[in-house]
Amino acid sequence: MSLSGVELEQRLGALFDDSDFNSIHRRMSPFNVFEAVGSVRAELKHSNFLAYLLSPSRPHGLGARPLVALIRSLLMRMPVENRPIMALELLTSDLDDAIVYRERDNIDILIELPSMKLVIAIENKVGSKAGDGQLERYSEYLQGSYPEYRRMMVFLTPDSAPPDHLGYIAYDYTDIVSTLEGLTSSPHESVPAETQLILQHYIEMVRRHIVQDEKLRALAVTLYERHKEAFEFIFECRPEPNSLLTVARNCIQGVKGLFVESSGSNFFRFVPEKWDEQLKVIKGDPAKWSKTGRGLLFEIKAYPNAPGRVNVALVVGPGDADMRTKLYEAARSKPHLFKGLVKPMGVQWVTIFSRDLLTANQAKGQTFDAQEFNVRAAWSDFQGTQLSSLIDAILEIDEQLGH
Repeated sequence: MSLSGVELEQRLGALFDDSDFNSIHRRMSPFNVFEAVGSVRAELKHSNFLAYLLSPSRPHGLGARPLVALIRSLLMRMPVENRPIMALELLTSDLDDAIVYRERDNIDILIELPSMKLVIAIENKVGSKAGDGQLERYSEYLQGSYPEYRRMMVFLTPDSAPPDHLGYIAYDYTDIVSTLEGLTSSPHESVPAETQLILQHYIEMVRRHIVQDEKLRALAVTLYERHKEAFEFIFECRPEPNSLLTVARNCIQGVKGLFVESSGSNFFRFVPEKWDEQLKVIKGDPAKWSKTGRGLLFEIKAYPNAPGRVNVALVVGPGDADMRTKLYEAARSKPHLFKGLVKPMGVQWVTIFSRDLLTANQAKGQTFDAQEFNVRAAWSDFQGTQLSSLIDAILEIDEQLGH
């Protein structure tokens, strides 16, 4: 069933008014320090954080509690006859002498417990697989380096993937989350406020990106069934994640003073902050183009019928006819700068600058990595040789129009 524009707008409005949708939005959208520093699927950063948390000597205010909780959780995963220690021994031991190593002999996390004569090796795999014979090598290392110690070997993955060595315990990030939640929710032992916040950020990040939150997935299915048309329209407008348009968008977002104004399935528009702050005459009709009333926007566009082509243009939108004519004529008088200006001027829209960052012919036969490299190189050249001049020229024209 095809929906009219009014009906589609009503469906989208109903989606954003839905309390369940807003519940998911609150879960998925808040600031998260681990996402901010790029730790979502970075194995080294996960290992660094977990090693810090498991070390009783670190100033997180939890002492040995995280280490005790982890060991207890690991023991529950093992048959009783295979457990190197009993839970009672763990609870009555002093773990303050624990030493936690990172990347000792290439083992992600190695924990020595001298008072218990116990060593724990954790191999952490967030987005990769164990190498051939890797787990066996680590097992042999522990036997040779800790001959008098009892040993626990852990294979930590997002989905409890089976290790290729019988001596390892399959452990997953759902278990990590449950263990950490047990620390933060215990009514008998307090957690410092700053540690509580960091743990909550880590738990939320893991739930969003590493493991499947079944309750959230069930809610998402319900929402899709309730607002099917709205979600399908949004999905159709979604830019491809592995596309040259996304590459170009990342280039824009890496430049201070530029921000993305709007986007569609095969384009997005951006604007310099300077223009918002200083343009006084060059304005647009918010009922016909940008709802912000901007009359001039840069547009980067991909072309489904010309695979690989990526173009950056400067487009004048609908607005006061006299202003548009004067702006167009001023740009046409500077052909060395406003290259690719379209003639004649359109009634609603007109391009006053155009440059291909990559042509379809250039892209033909190239790998995606090569295409990405060329788009980034062309953007860098455009930014360095033309963008600033175009921004300043528009400010000068606006000032002239104001007199």
